[in-house]
Amino acid sequence: MKNKKWTAWYILTAICICMVLEPMGQINTASAAGEGTYSESGFWDSDTSATPSATATGGGITTPTPVPTPTKRPAVTAKPKADISLKNEFQNVVLTVGTTGEFDIDRVSFASYPLEDLVELHYSSNDSSVLQVTANGGYHAMKVGETVMTVTGIDRDGNTMFYCTYTVSVYPDMSKVTLAKQAVQIYIVKNSYNSTNSAQIAIQGGDSQIFDSDRNENLIYEVISSNKKMYVSTEITNGKIVITCSDAGSTTLTLKLYGKEYKIQLKVSVLEMSAGSALLAGHQTKQLRVKGYQGSVVWKSSRPKVASVSKNGKVRAKKTGNTIITAKVGNVRVGCVVSVTTATKKKVIRRAQKMASTSQYSQPKRMLKGYYDCSSLVWRAYAKYGYRFGVTGYAPTAAGEAQYLANRNKLLKGGFSQKNAQTLKFKAGDLMFKTGASNGRYKGIYHVEMIIGYEFYGWDQNNKPVLLVKWANRPDGYYGYGIGIVGKM
Repeated sequence: MKNKKWTAWYILTAICICMVLEPMGQINTASAAGEGTYSESGFWDSDTSATPSATATGGGITTPTPVPTPTKRPAVTAKPKADISLKNEFQNVVLTVGTTGEFDIDRVSFASYPLEDLVELHYSSNDSSVLQVTANGGYHAMKVGETVMTVTGIDRDGNTMFYCTYTVSVYPDMSKVTLAKQAVQIYIVKNSYNSTNSAQIAIQGGDSQIFDSDRNENLIYEVISSNKKMYVSTEITNGKIVITCSDAGSTTLTLKLYGKEYKIQLKVSVLEMSAGSALLAGHQTKQLRVKGYQGSVVWKSSRPKVASVSKNGKVRAKKTGNTIITAKVGNVRVGCVVSVTTATKKKVIRRAQKMASTSQYSQPKRMLKGYYDCSSLVWRAYAKYGYRFGVTGYAPTAAGEAQYLANRNKLLKGGFSQKNAQTLKFKAGDLMFKTGASNGRYKGIYHVEMIIGYEFYGWDQNNKPVLLVKWANRPDGYYGYGIGIVGKM
C-alpha cells in the first residue's frame, strides 16, 4: 500500500515537471498590429498605426524583425551630350538621313512640371523605318520621310507627368544637290490651247525617286516668285523641277528644297508671228518674222508647192491655194496662213473690202455709189474685172449668183463645213451662200459673203491648227460652219 502511494506521487511530480519544461523550448511568433508592403514604384506603403513584427525566442526574449529601407529613385537629370532639346510645344524636328544622336527635354520649357519628381523619360517612334529611337532617347534617322515621336514623363508614383508628340522630318543629304541651270526662258503663244508654257531644270546629285512628288508623298519644297504680277506654278517630278507660267515678264524664283535654297531667274516672253495671214498673187513674196525672239528659228511650209519659205522666213508664192507657214522656237510654234491667188482675184478682194468699209448698206440703193448689199457687193467687185454671173448692168440676187455657179458645176463638195475649212479647201475669192429660207429661190438662199482667206489662230489639243475664215465684209470667223454652200471662183 505504501509503495502504491509513492508511485502515484512520482507520476504526479513528473507530470508537473513536463508541463513547466514544454513551454520553455517552444518558439512563439507575435504579429504587429499593422502590416506594410512595397508599391510597384519601390516605395514603402503602410498604415500609420502599424507596428513592426517581432520574433519571440526561447526564454521569453523578443527581437524585432528588421524593416528594409525603401530605395528612393533619383530624378531624371539633363543629358549634357544630347544634341536636340525638345520644347514643351509643337515642334518640327528635322534630321538628315544617316544621322545619329540623342534627344532630351528642355528643362526651362518644362519648368511648369515638378521635374524633381520626374524619374523616367520614355521615347517611341510611330515609324521605325523612318526614325529609330531607343526608350531613353537615342535616335538614328533611317530614310527620307516623316513620323511622329512620342515622349512620356513618369513621376515617382508611376504616373504620367506629361505626354508630348513631335513631328520628325528626315531630309536627304542636300550638301551635293545642285540645279543643272539657274536661269530659264519660257515662250508662250496666245490663243494656243497646247502652248508649252513650261521649262524644266534637272536636279543633280540626288535620288530621282526622292525628288518626285508621285513617288514621294512627303516631298518638301516651296517656290516664291519675286514678281507678284506673274503667277508661277511648279512641280517636282522624276528628278526635275517643272516651272509653268502664262504671264509675260521676268522674276526671281526662290526654291527651298528640303531646307536648301536655290535662286532661279525666269523670263517669260510672248511669241507672235508678224502676220497671221497673207494674201499673195503670182510670184509675190512676203517676209515673216517672229516677234519676241531674236535667235534661230526653224521655218516650214505645209504645202511648199503653193508657197515656199526660206530659212530666214521669206515666203514666195507659187500657185493658187493655201499653205500654213510655221516658225518653231524650241518646242513652241507660231503660224501664218498664206493664201495664193491670181492677180485679178486679189484686186477683186481689195475692191470688195474697200466698198464694204467706205459704203453704206442699203438694199433699195444697192447699185448706187456709196451703197451696197451683199449680192451687189460681190457682183460689182467681180464685174469690174469681167465676171458678171451672166448678168450685165444690174446685180442678181444671192440665189441667182449661186444658181449661176451651180449650173457651171462650180459648187464645192461638202459646202461650208469645218472639214473643208481645216483642209484649206476654201480659196481666196470663193463665195459662201447662206441657205434655208422659205423664199422660193434656189436652195432658199438669202445671203452671200466673199471668202478672202484664213487667219491662223493657234493649235488645238490635238496639235492641229485652229483656223478662222476671213471675210471681205465681216470679222474673222464670223460665221459658223454648216450654214450654206460654197461657190468656187
